[in-house]
Amino acid sequence: MLVSIKVLFLKLLFVAGLFCYWLTPLSAATEKVTTTAETKVVATVDGKPIFLSEILQMAQRLPDQYKQMSLEAVYPSLLSRAIDSKLVSLEGRRSGFSENPEVKKRLNQIEDQIISEIFLTKTIGSKVTKEALQNIYLKTKSEMTSGDQVKARHILLDSERKALQIIKKLQDGEEFSKLASEHSTGPSAASGGDLGWFGEGQMVPEFSKAAFALNPGDIVTQPVKTQFGWHVIMVEDRKVAAPPSFEEAKEQLASDMSQKLLKQMIEELRSKAKIIRFQADGKPATIKKINRVN
Repeated sequence: MLVSIKVLFLKLLFVAGLFCYWLTPLSAATEKVTTTAETKVVATVDGKPIFLSEILQMAQRLPDQYKQMSLEAVYPSLLSRAIDSKLVSLEGRRSGFSENPEVKKRLNQIEDQIISEIFLTKTIGSKVTKEALQNIYLKTKSEMTSGDQVKARHILLDSERKALQIIKKLQDGEEFSKLASEHSTGPSAASGGDLGWFGEGQMVPEFSKAAFALNPGDIVTQPVKTQFGWHVIMVEDRKVAAPPSFEEAKEQLASDMSQKLLKQMIEELRSKAKIIRFQADGKPATIKKINRVN
């Protein structure tokens, strides 16, 4: 659990834009073998080692369709690529590029990013534990319900006139599902207009407002116009959604907790640091004073 939380925390940092694109966090499965991977040599080039950890990091940067493949399947290709990369880097060193100012500048930037990543993982990531998340879950569980849900059917038509005719037939006692199957132009026609359970906000606003204004067994008395056409809606049942289980909620809880801790840390660091801003042209930035209106 701790490993998966750590991975989630690292993903959060990437979303926040704190690290560059190539520093992709390892998956939980990969991270389990990282310790041995750091020391396991898989090839040497002119005596310089290539470690398994480098191959695993390359695997994590593959396109999504290749990430589904086993490591054994992609290993030969990745190892060959790593050897080619080592050959080029060694040649660059022999040519004196290790002293190139641009190389040194970019190495300093990468060093800052790696230090930030490891520091935040050790300080904030270590606090996002299963126990901490379970405590938050127990305290906030009652607030996690997604509100009311309704189970509804609808008949979608291309004109208000046709929709009014359907409402009249329903008022005369005809069966909703039969009319939906015969007349609805929507994809749910095959199931008698059945939309299943949904919460507020899951449908377009006009549809959602009309559906949640009905009680179980009610049918709209006027067609509901949306971007898709004219709807005749019937609500079959209504319930309050149960809160998610801890397993369902833990990823969001970890994300929220990490964001909160990160925000607190940044605010504290800003309050202690002496920060001088400059404009893009290098001139000192001017701070505009905002006059308060009493």
